[in-house]
Amino acid sequence: MNMNLPVIGIAGVTVPGALDCLSKMHQLSASLCGGHHHHPRFVLDQPDFGVVHAAQLEDRWDIVEDSIVGSLQRLSAAGAQLAVIPANTVHRQIAGIQARAPLPVLSMLDVVAAESQRLGLRRLGILGTRWTMAAHLYREPLAALGIEEVIPAPAGQALVQQVIFDELVPTGRTSAASLQALLQVVQSLREQGCDGVALACTELPLVLNDANCGMPAVDTTRVLAEAALRAVL
Repeated sequence: MNMNLPVIGIAGVTVPGALDCLSKMHQLSASLCGGHHHHPRFVLDQPDFGVVHAAQLEDRWDIVEDSIVGSLQRLSAAGAQLAVIPANTVHRQIAGIQARAPLPVLSMLDVVAAESQRLGLRRLGILGTRWTMAAHLYREPLAALGIEEVIPAPAGQALVQQVIFDELVPTGRTSAASLQALLQVVQSLREQGCDGVALACTELPLVLNDANCGMPAVDTTRVLAEAALRAVL
């Protein structure tokens, strides 16, 4: 293995999402880096999510963008040569972030759309925060590849938002009742003709997967982690 691989920076937004991304990079390294416990060097910068979330609630996306750009500057100073942001919602600012970043930053939107195309999906349900869903964050990158974006009804969006911020972000877990409620939202997407669902919040893959969704569930965290590893390899 080439031990002089570029250093991957992780600009964390929520702690569970950042740690899951790091864990999946480590897991994927076993096959992509030739085994023998090798992996690239990772650098993580994790600001206080409470500050970022307060800005989201106030619709101050300029503050969110500034926070992420600050992380990317610190990652670059720590030696990172490529960065990822394991959080779907903040990718609404990805154009501004990439323009201001001192190092290359992968777009989660683009790599998830490419993976959905690879899987042959044509009608993709989107589960994520209300900002990701209602703002149709994935519509354009999916449409560019001939895939239709489908979002849940408003009641389903509210349910997913509540479970994410009341349970998954604070604890990385959810109650059995909340999991069943999430699966009912997935079922509603299936009834709308979806042939797959994007777990478009980095905490959702902690509780949802292909098996319990009953159709391909695109783990956006894993897709981003794999894309970063392939980029440096």
